Amino acid sequence: MRNPVAADLCEFPPPGTSAIHRRPKRPRQDDGPTPPAASSAAPQASYRVAGSEPTAAASALSPAATASLLDSLDPFDLLTDEVVNSYLRCSYKWSFHHTPTLLLRIRDRSLEPWMVWAILALAVRFVREPPVSFRTQIEASNAFAAHARQILQSDLETPSISRVQALLMLTGHDWGAGNGRRAWIYLGMAIRLIEVMDITQEPKTPRNRKPTREEFIETEVRRRTAWTCFLMDSLLSGGRGRKRSLAAIDMEIQLPCEREDFVFGEPVCTQRLDGSIHMPPLSLAVGELGIIAYSLRAANIWGKVARWACSEELKTQLPWADFSQFQQLTYELGNWKSSLPPRLQYELFSLHSHNAVDQGQAYCYMHCIYFMSTMFLHRAYLPVLGPQNAPEEALHQFNEHRDRWLSWQKSSRRDLFNEASMVLDMLEEMRNFGVFFLRGLVPWIGFTIYTAVGVMLYSYNFPSGEDDIRVTEKARDRVIRGCTFLKEMKNQWPMSQTWFETIKRMQAYYRSVLGQDGSAVSPDERRALSRAMIDYGALQPSPVQRPLDVKPPVDLGVVRTTIPQEQRITVPTTAPAPQQTMISPQESTPNGYMSWDGQHAAPPLEDDDAFNLNFDFTGADMEEMMRDATQEFWASFPGEVGVGYT
Repeated sequence: MRNPVAADLCEFPPPGTSAIHRRPKRPRQDDGPTPPAASSAAPQASYRVAGSEPTAAASALSPAATASLLDSLDPFDLLTDEVVNSYLRCSYKWSFHHTPTLLLRIRDRSLEPWMVWAILALAVRFVREPPVSFRTQIEASNAFAAHARQILQSDLETPSISRVQALLMLTGHDWGAGNGRRAWIYLGMAIRLIEVMDITQEPKTPRNRKPTREEFIETEVRRRTAWTCFLMDSLLSGGRGRKRSLAAIDMEIQLPCEREDFVFGEPVCTQRLDGSIHMPPLSLAVGELGIIAYSLRAANIWGKVARWACSEELKTQLPWADFSQFQQLTYELGNWKSSLPPRLQYELFSLHSHNAVDQGQAYCYMHCIYFMSTMFLHRAYLPVLGPQNAPEEALHQFNEHRDRWLSWQKSSRRDLFNEASMVLDMLEEMRNFGVFFLRGLVPWIGFTIYTAVGVMLYSYNFPSGEDDIRVTEKARDRVIRGCTFLKEMKNQWPMSQTWFETIKRMQAYYRSVLGQDGSAVSPDERRALSRAMIDYGALQPSPVQRPLDVKPPVDLGVVRTTIPQEQRITVPTTAPAPQQTMISPQESTPNGYMSWDGQHAAPPLEDDDAFNLNFDFTGADMEEMMRDATQEFWASFPGEVGVGYT
């Protein structure tokens, strides 16, 4: 039953100022293998390392012993065909590799050791079996990443393209592992190195001849390395204390050329980020832009959206006004979308076509940057973060333009839910492509799906009669499918476990809010939706975090609202993270969808009697935990680094 004020009950601090952002995050687990249980059996080897045989005690090595073990190994022995192919499937994010040269250097064993270990750290998570001496693929990935860092740190004062590339790859590893702070720091190191090397500027070119194939490939590798820094700097920006280090004006180099021109080493000149073309002294053919170049333009807009979403402009500007930052960003996104060539426009037919030519993951990645930008623009105007939650000095705008605000919220809500629906429809297609497609997805795509699931969860719990019926009818199933994806994704990218847990607790909190004022929630509905959240994972600490007693920060108070006091549920900003409750999942039966591990995924809602769902919505600790999770979702940005304030 719809409660007319239910959606206006929650009260949240402004973006970037919540308790989640003011207290330190829990420390992450140390890299390297963890001691197995006494009953653990020795792992099955997927391949043998020269001079190494697995032992029952191998997986119990300390980090120091693991480093010693890896020092004695030739990393090229670990670069099996499966590992290399797994890496190439997700290398669109690290687009600086000239693939023919990379494969030759792997074959000749001439690739720098830090590059080999970084490739292993990214790719070994996707193989069918963990390497010898490691119990899981993630365990091996963390150990390989730690070894690559150790090698790099011994000589970071010697700038080189390969060192920058390895730092960027380790940034991607750490973000996917949930180590946001370290990812941000290593990205900063990579940016400083490219600035020292001056590769954000076009190199001098011969005045009387065209560059040779080798010269063009080398120059394009340098450009693409700098552009990858820009891409990751833009995508991980947002929140408090995470401003972009590289502005668009700093990138005085042409955008990456189409993949075929790069692979075949055919010199071309391309547009810059602003659309201008600076021809070299000896004119070259003007090359077309591909998925990577358009992704960079989308990422540049995302960087602006992320800054806006935690700025004062959000609180003081009327979004429908022509001069507002919202309208300017919407205009930029519209221009980006219309600038795409027909083959890159988003539609499911194009997704299938790009998948057929091994560009499906890159195509999804590009559009996920766009989808994230539009969702972050519109999610600010849902009731939990709308103008009625603005600071007191901005409330007069709401009161003065109340009818226009209410109209705006309705249209913004509709656009937000439609964007989230498109993302989750895209997810369905990706799942149907099978396990090899899923193993080529990078964490940003997971974060986009997580954002869409959270939006759709709100849509389901707080429906409106003015919502698109096509969205309303599918909201429940879309949430379930999205949660299934996030649960499966954690086997490759552990950060997904945190996303999944947050969605579960949001659902628990929403149901408790709807029940507190006496609104009717049928037992079947509560059991079905609770199961949708709990089915696919226990309420347990994140695999990349350990609980830590944290002193509550100074209470800055909650943001005042225009909701009458008797109708409010105040969200405190001082509650420490409570002890979490363990609920064990059970085995389930196939539902026809392929999972990340190549097995059939479990069904979400069948056989209710198989689970004990005594979920306590009334306990104080559980209530605090659920509120914190909900608050974290609506205030979070990609790659939160957990910087606390003291």
